[in-house]
Amino acid sequence: MYIERLQVETEGFLSGLNLKFNEGLNVIIGARGTGKTSIVELIRFCLGAGSFTEDAGLRGNQQAVAILEGGAVTLTIKDGDANYLITRSASGHTSTTGVLSDVACTVLAQNEIEAVGAQASGRLHLIDRFRTDREFTFQKMEHVRAKLTSLTVELAALQTDIRALGEEVAGISAVTSELTDAKLHQQQLLEASRTSKEQQDLLKSLQSSGQSLAAQESVLAQDSAQSAKFALDLDRLRANVPSLLQRWPEYAGADALAEYRPALSDIASLLEAVAQKISSIAVGIAKASAQTSISKGTVDQESRKIRQILESAQAGIGQTTRLVAELEERSGQLQAVQGLLEERLERLRSVTRERDSLYEELDEFREQIHSERTAIADKLNQSLSPVVRVRVTKSENIEQYRAAIIAALRGSGLHYNSIAPKLAREVSPQELVSWVETKNTAALSTALGITPERAGAIILGLQNQGAAEVITAVIDDGVGLDLLDGLEYKSSDRLSIGQRCTAVLPVLLGHHGDPLVLDQPEDHLDNAFIASTLVTALRRREVGDQFILTSHNANIPVLGGADWVIVMDSDGEKGFVSHQGSLAESEIVSAVSRIMEGGVVAFAARAAFYDREGTVEVGGR
Repeated sequence: MYIERLQVETEGFLSGLNLKFNEGLNVIIGARGTGKTSIVELIRFCLGAGSFTEDAGLRGNQQAVAILEGGAVTLTIKDGDANYLITRSASGHTSTTGVLSDVACTVLAQNEIEAVGAQASGRLHLIDRFRTDREFTFQKMEHVRAKLTSLTVELAALQTDIRALGEEVAGISAVTSELTDAKLHQQQLLEASRTSKEQQDLLKSLQSSGQSLAAQESVLAQDSAQSAKFALDLDRLRANVPSLLQRWPEYAGADALAEYRPALSDIASLLEAVAQKISSIAVGIAKASAQTSISKGTVDQESRKIRQILESAQAGIGQTTRLVAELEERSGQLQAVQGLLEERLERLRSVTRERDSLYEELDEFREQIHSERTAIADKLNQSLSPVVRVRVTKSENIEQYRAAIIAALRGSGLHYNSIAPKLAREVSPQELVSWVETKNTAALSTALGITPERAGAIILGLQNQGAAEVITAVIDDGVGLDLLDGLEYKSSDRLSIGQRCTAVLPVLLGHHGDPLVLDQPEDHLDNAFIASTLVTALRRREVGDQFILTSHNANIPVLGGADWVIVMDSDGEKGFVSHQGSLAESEIVSAVSRIMEGGVVAFAARAAFYDREGTVEVGGR
């Protein structure tokens, strides 16, 4: 896939521009102010190719919009035997002929090349251009992150429920103890009384029934609340079905989704069937609740009767049996809450396992990407050694993770700017969130080498919010570029601008497949590097590669063996193509010698000088 043509529809400086591109090396030449840089930015604008720096992207977009003056730019993309047209207007409207997937294209403005070496994100982007399935993997990882977010939010809700339920059942042991004592006292009174064995057994049976009915009542109340919430959520879903596809407007012509609209009725019918099932369950719960209420009333009435009979046989026994009945009922209610608590705890364990599994999946993606990047770096090192060295360090870029921790700690009263970097370096997001959720101060204390009290304060500070952002934070590899300077390698952040470009350009040109568009890559470079390393990299291009370069240096088209040269000119009011063709054409040779060599006379004078001084053999012989 390559860019075959660029056409500009506008009344401005580049009105009517019609450029043809070939596979291989395309070089745009011309004096300053003829529109070369604008052509680069129009390609970036039309393809939405993005940028390595925010500033370059903003300025490039502004330049493209300004040069279009309300018009539009069209690129012809050739993919095998098929041609696709992509048109984008100055207002941002984009249209494409046929079904065309995203066109991967890398565009760098003049100062962007040095930024690639200076910024961690730029160096990473540089290596990722070589990964063939990077977009697919990115989408998969985003899907996993979305599920991680959902599960982490559910875990937070479960923990809130569990805390409330735990506080409620905390008194169950006291109630059990009190009930045991009350039953013992009741038994002593019954044995001392003149009550029959049948009466005592009936009393105990009624008290036991009271406990069971209280538990039933509590369970049914919980189920009623849960089914009501489910029904409410379902109602919202059903209400959204008609708006799943909007009504097709008449002004949009024939309904392109006509064959899919009956599916809305099918979905509505299915959800209606689910709603009816939920409704029948709710009715069942209501019936069971009513029956329980009746049974409870019957038991209460019979209990009152037997208590009155017993009270007449033994003073004080009525009050004692009433206390036992009340404690039995309370015990039944607490057992129901205990059951719900155990269910919530099981769900918590299940969701935690699912989240752990997803996090492992995310880690596997990271491992896979790291392996791909390492293999790419190894291959680049083989071809660029010893001048340039590429290093890939696993999980070195923790900036987003650190920022998520800071956001979560804001308002906690802790010094988050000093805590966050250490946490991000020493503890994985999964460990951190897990320890916060389980209040595992011992683990955090050991990991950071701090006191348990300090670890407890950090966990408390992280509890309120931000867990989803922390666990899904992007942790990426680091990429280092080193340039051999004398006898030692220097990393790109220690290099001059020219040296940085010297390290970046061979890597950029080492990628094969996607179009690469560079605006004057020779800026900041000396001629020796251009003639040796840069030209060598250009000549290594493979079939299917497309490089589009603007340049003022004759070594690039001539020694690089350009496949197509475009000569731009200007009359002060308008920029235009004065000629385009291969290096074999006399017009191109004339333009290269005039524009890039200072003219035939200047070129001949230099050739004579070098020949006289014996520094080169003219003609390369």
